[in-house]
Amino acid sequence: MAKDRHVPEELRKRRQYVKWSEELGRRICERVAKGERVHVICREPGMPTAMAVAKWVKAKPSFEAALTWAKRLGRREDQARWCAEKICTAMAEEVFQRLCEGDSMTRICADPMMPSHATLMRWRRRFPDFEELVQLGMRVRAERMADEGWEMAMAATPETAYLTHVRLGQLRWMAGVMAPRVFGARRPEPEAAQEKLTVLVRTFTSETDPATGKRKVVSLCPNPLTGQMERTDVPGWTPTPPDAVVIPAG
Repeated sequence: MAKDRHVPEELRKRRQYVKWSEELGRRICERVAKGERVHVICREPGMPTAMAVAKWVKAKPSFEAALTWAKRLGRREDQARWCAEKICTAMAEEVFQRLCEGDSMTRICADPMMPSHATLMRWRRRFPDFEELVQLGMRVRAERMADEGWEMAMAATPETAYLTHVRLGQLRWMAGVMAPRVFGARRPEPEAAQEKLTVLVRTFTSETDPATGKRKVVSLCPNPLTGQMERTDVPGWTPTPPDAVVIPAG
């Protein structure tokens, strides 16, 4: 029998092989649900080794599901402790490391050994240093995604081009969300305001001067505000707007 390094030497010598049974599995799950650790339970005489429990988990899906749920229930006290005002430094560092390794927040919080989403959000709001650590971890994860996208693009073939395009689009969006300053979409720079130029075309016509009875030339220019033609020989007449350019009709 393989030695369990968590079991004291005096217990190793007198431990006997423990056979699997539904009753034993149920007892282990009940104790884990109350907050006990599996490796602590396995130290007791008459209980299986931690290695044996690990083999049962792999071989028996129903026991694996029950033990996973029991671990979730057993972490209630830890969750209450983590929800306190003081942050758990070890857990904060673990979150950072797993983000850097590529895990998402959802996957991290799904681990029964880790704090819940609600707990991590409280820490991020209350502790600026932890929020900065999370943002750094997300940036590292975004850089990993960028590298993964490059490898994906280089490995694309005509048959996989469309699927690769869809995946790269999702990777690009996620990287932009996690590290907007580095991978976010670039906003176009605002265009400089262009000067407005108003061109007025002056036309000429002739009319009879009632005072002298002679013909004379009169110039007309459109008013840009009303669109009506106005005489330019009226005293005080100026183009509207004042900076308008008046050119004679060809």
